[in-house]
Amino acid sequence: MIEIGKYIRPELIIPELKCKTKQDAIEQLVTRMFYAHNPIAFGGLNLQQVLDEVIKRENIHTTGLGNGLAYPHARIEQCSDLVLAIGICKDGVDFNSLDGQLCNIICLMISPARQPYIILQTMAAMSRFFINPDNAEKLKTESSPQRIAEMLRTSAPATGKTVLARDIMQPVNKLVRLDTSIEETTRIMHLNHLDVLPVVDSENRFCGEISCLKIFTYGIPDFFSQLQTVSFVKNLDPFEKYFKFRKDLKVGDLYEPGSSPVHKDTTLVEVIFQMTTKNKPELYVLDDNKLIGTIDRFSIIDRVLFF
Repeated sequence: MIEIGKYIRPELIIPELKCKTKQDAIEQLVTRMFYAHNPIAFGGLNLQQVLDEVIKRENIHTTGLGNGLAYPHARIEQCSDLVLAIGICKDGVDFNSLDGQLCNIICLMISPARQPYIILQTMAAMSRFFINPDNAEKLKTESSPQRIAEMLRTSAPATGKTVLARDIMQPVNKLVRLDTSIEETTRIMHLNHLDVLPVVDSENRFCGEISCLKIFTYGIPDFFSQLQTVSFVKNLDPFEKYFKFRKDLKVGDLYEPGSSPVHKDTTLVEVIFQMTTKNKPELYVLDDNKLIGTIDRFSIIDRVLFF
């Protein structure tokens, strides 16, 4: 188990982080690390060298993971142990987050390169604490680093060494409901360059997915897929039925049920099994049948192999 309480120190918490940009936020937190922490932890690297590593990682892909949280970080060969600094920006700062929202809580981590999972595990523990929006609100109104540290130490859960689906999932940015029109669905697909959208009911329970392929094939005769050539039906309009009925068509008429959901506590090895042996490019993450996130192959590269 990873007990993150030992990494939470009041002197590494900035309750009222004043920053205009994410680079400004990162600079202040790295600077605080150097003034408040034993420099030996950074293996002889100076402040600018550590800052450059964090900025370099941030420029490759955002660490703003949604819900007002950002986890800028770097894995550094010379680092002796995890160092965690926390900044609370009440006005929010733009981290180009996956959900498009400003970030209020920035958890900056420096870890040894030889411990590839410790950042991910710490991020998981912090995210599980902040999944309750009341916790984030309490931190944003607290001005004492000591009280913030105590709140996190007593409430942030320990996390095991096993990486779970909820640790690597991405927020659901776009979805449709069973009663969403197909016309609106195709508009969302077009504007966001999406091939597939998850489908939920009115209670946000996961139902399945709707794909461009399903829309393409609506109205096409069943025998069409068995043909070796379409020469004798080349004048068939494949979208005639679609355009005729599109005003009345709903997602509930065309979606495919199921579509590879996994529970939030599914292990990384099970996720990889689904993606490889069953050739599933994207998995939907559920909690009590509610859709809470997605995992695609890029998530594995970004969060596990590269995070």
